[in-house]
Amino acid sequence: MKLFDYLTLHNIHANDFALRVGTTGATISRITNGQVMPRKALMSAILRETEGLVTPNDLFGLMPDRNGKVIVHGE
Repeated sequence: MKLFDYLTLHNIHANDFALRVGTTGATISRITNGQVMPRKALMSAILRETEGLVTPNDLFGLMPDRNGKVIVHGE
């Protein structure tokens, strides 16, 4: 699940989520817009805070196609 979708589904503002994971609202906004990739520690915090619903693969936009080949979302 994309971070944007998680926040929308749970009606969580970027600033509130940022406090939970130890960063700024601006950083969360940049992540949800695909402008930046979080560092490992922040990825771990996001994974933990979302109880596994937003994974590093979701943040990177990697997903398998029907044949199991990894593709980058948006390419």
